[in-house]
Amino acid sequence: MKNLINIEIINTYIRENKLTKTGFCKKCKVGLSTFNKIISGKNFNLIFLFRIAKTMKIGIAELFVSETE
Repeated sequence: MKNLINIEIINTYIRENKLTKTGFCKKCKVGLSTFNKIISGKNFNLIFLFRIAKTMKIGIAELFVSETE
């Protein structure tokens, strides 16, 4: 199954803010295991995407891969 989450936007944020994945997870209040589920396309609770979007100061829709990609 194709991952519907735009992982590149998250990775770019992590890189530009000089964070580790663990540091990013702490900032978002998302567990590392949940973060790994998100980036690998496994099942997770949608509330965690809201936390990530809020931390990144973007709309949640930006975290999804568009149909044109």
